Amino acid sequence: MDKYSVLVVDNDKTNIISLTHILSPEYTIYAAKNGRVGIELAIHYLPDVILLDILMPEIDGYEVLSLLKNYDITRHIPIIFLTGLNKTDNEERGLALGASDYITKPFSSAVVKLRIKNQIKIIEQRITEKELWQVNAENKAKSEILSNMSHEMRTPMNAIIGMTNIAIKSDDTDQKNQALKKIGDASAHLLSIINDVLDMAKIDTNRLELVPMEFNFGRMLQTVTESIIFLADEKQQQITMNIDTAIPYFLMGDDQRLAQVVHNLLSNAVKFSPRGGNICLEASFVGETDGNCELRIEVSDNGIGISNEQQEKLFHAFTQAQSGKSREYSGAGLGLVISRNIIELMGGRIWVESEPGKGSRFIFTVKVQRGKNDPVSHGVEFTGKNLLVVDDIEINREIFMALLEGTGVLIDCAENGIEALDLITREPEKYDMVFMDIQMPKMDGIEATRRIRAIEAAFSKDIPIIAMTANVNKDDKDACYEAGMNGHIGKPLEIDLVLETLRKYLC
Repeated sequence: MDKYSVLVVDNDKTNIISLTHILSPEYTIYAAKNGRVGIELAIHYLPDVILLDILMPEIDGYEVLSLLKNYDITRHIPIIFLTGLNKTDNEERGLALGASDYITKPFSSAVVKLRIKNQIKIIEQRITEKELWQVNAENKAKSEILSNMSHEMRTPMNAIIGMTNIAIKSDDTDQKNQALKKIGDASAHLLSIINDVLDMAKIDTNRLELVPMEFNFGRMLQTVTESIIFLADEKQQQITMNIDTAIPYFLMGDDQRLAQVVHNLLSNAVKFSPRGGNICLEASFVGETDGNCELRIEVSDNGIGISNEQQEKLFHAFTQAQSGKSREYSGAGLGLVISRNIIELMGGRIWVESEPGKGSRFIFTVKVQRGKNDPVSHGVEFTGKNLLVVDDIEINREIFMALLEGTGVLIDCAENGIEALDLITREPEKYDMVFMDIQMPKMDGIEATRRIRAIEAAFSKDIPIIAMTANVNKDDKDACYEAGMNGHIGKPLEIDLVLETLRKYLC
């Protein structure tokens, strides 16, 4: 263990030498011949105890004591006055200013040692009490989190057991299918909780590791947002996404862990935002040094907000912004802790900006390497080409545009088949290609394609129309081709397949 340290401030050189001789075998000693130097050394070294003479030129001991007690960084340091003054008024004045003890001159070496040891014991007692309080607080928080986790795990487990019994007993096919779907949803939820518990175990034993590989950044964000969108739809929330065009298409890093962080922040934003709320995901390029790219990712919402007191708990193990049986929102309370550890492993940091009732902004940075397969640098260029993207989900349209940023292509959007038909009819020669969603309100993609092909003009027969849909079975594909579509790509979109399709019809 390192020695405790003592700062001696006295304008008498003989006293400094004497005190150093007495104390140096047990303590690290710093010395100053006047008050100004003493203040500088106290701030720089933060000694455990200060021995301070009262009568000194320029700045006396009372003024030095007052200044040190006004600084947050030195306020806690015990100060023992050294003085030849025997008046009670002098002692009262020093104690009123915050002195911890007095040693009178001429001093006894035994008294000096005992007075300092008394202050060290007080320091050690405070440290022990603080550590004990921290242990008790952490144990209490662990108990609350374990109780919450038990509840969180029992809920989907009860659903799995109950729905399984219903599926076994029921002869109704629709009821069986509905029960099986709920079993699947509950199983996925239970698995996510188990994964969080396993991640926390890895964090506690310092075994959480990253597995870097090359990945498409835009596609990763697309996959995460599409996994969240159904939760937002249930609360009629709007999710928007903005991706900086300077971010390389392909990066080298652990995309699964990065996706885990983004998913956690987005799901929290959905959970804590009101019905009809707005959530925004933004990714920006901070800079690049020797192929190492720094990214800044932000998830903002207009939800309930977080107080300063709650913010201090957010990223610490076994704590939640809300705790206890009366907490309004469910959750095991591990996501942000895991996210912080992942982000720190990726050379970044995470923080929150929020006020109660005014929403929250969770911001984090990470460092990843530039990938080798950047499509723009490999000559993927469609300057001057015009695309029409037809999809009723705004986030899907934004994802498509984000994936193709930097390729030079110009993109217009429509929310349904009626809008698409109107745009093509008004400017028949404008579009070089159409990407058409299938399931849309007002007019679906199949009917829109039929009507485009029925237009009496050469362009309507020649313009490539590509289906975009999560339905990838043979019957759905056949329906697309029968309506007059040229091709079919599944969701979630793969940038390589989109680029390959563009090359096929535009190059």
